[in-house]
Amino acid sequence: MCGLCGLLGQVHWTDTSAYPDAFSDDRRRTIRAERAHRVAVVNAALKPYRMKVSDFQATNYVLASATGGRAIVDDIQAVWGKVDAFLGRPLDPLDPEWLDALQAARDP
Repeated sequence: MCGLCGLLGQVHWTDTSAYPDAFSDDRRRTIRAERAHRVAVVNAALKPYRMKVSDFQATNYVLASATGGRAIVDDIQAVWGKVDAFLGRPLDPLDPEWLDALQAARDP
């Protein structure tokens, strides 16, 4: 998807509250609550890398690294490219150490 949608005021496809008929369950959230939930999920995934995402004015996200790096991104999809840049390598979603850290965070 090109960046022109942002200039035209289009909502990114990951903002599902903009398309309430896309989901049929009873857990529909407001856009603000959905963004907060999305931030919580991404932060759980980024915790082993000591990075954190925050919502900025319900329009952008801010990614912060443990070394003080910060980046403003337009949507949750763009966060992962910046994570790669902060790591200096692509994040491997099948990295056993990362998966073990995620599992350890879930176990009581």
